[in-house]
Amino acid sequence: MIAFISDWGYDSYYVGIAKAVIYGISPKSTVIDVTHGITPFNIKEASHIVERVFDDLPKGTVLLAVVDPGVGTDRKAIAVEIEGKFCVGPDNGIFTRLFNRNIASCFSIENPKYMYKNPPSTTFHGRDVFAAAAAHIDNGVFIDELGPKCLGVTKLDYTDPEIKDGLINSEVAYIDGFGNVETTITMDDLTRAGITENILLLNGKRAVFVKNYSEGAEDVILAHFDSSGYLEISSSCGKAAEILNLLSGDRIVFERKRM
Repeated sequence: MIAFISDWGYDSYYVGIAKAVIYGISPKSTVIDVTHGITPFNIKEASHIVERVFDDLPKGTVLLAVVDPGVGTDRKAIAVEIEGKFCVGPDNGIFTRLFNRNIASCFSIENPKYMYKNPPSTTFHGRDVFAAAAAHIDNGVFIDELGPKCLGVTKLDYTDPEIKDGLINSEVAYIDGFGNVETTITMDDLTRAGITENILLLNGKRAVFVKNYSEGAEDVILAHFDSSGYLEISSSCGKAAEILNLLSGDRIVFERKRM
């Protein structure tokens, strides 16, 4: 299958025409729309989504991820094999959070034979380069046929959680559509910080550890681990991001509740 992520939204024709190109090249492909609601131009947000969906994709899946504010520039277009799956998209850091895994191979997409249009549009590589390459890979083309081997890839700068006794200083990964605050903090991070109580402080405000979204009263700040194993901040029937006045990239501090 081809798993499709973009910041193109749902109100334009871009997603539909890219899928038409895919089916024109590979009629037997199955395309799933993971999301096209990435905040426009937000490569870092997209990289978090890419990481969170990757493990749930079956072997052989082509992950087509297009958030590409540098379209038409000299940034490379890449196809990467990681753990038996393939990633296709711009070399702008969108796959950064997968690059700590075992990269089997990486190639620059340059072969006009596997492009939808030659030369490709300078504003729509999503259609002419990335959708076409994803379709050819899903149709059996080896990624080493797409172009030369990459000697390096672009990586985004990430600040790992800063862990001290009783405190974790981190940043908001992204805000989901429910206003939940997504982080990159793991259970191991909490253990290393010595935060084991059911009540903690988040930016100085009381938060309660729960198992699901319904355990807390409305507008109470809830902390729990999401389906990807990262700490998530929510509020029952409320928007935690609004309550805490947080945006993607903002700093957040978790600490043991002071007695």
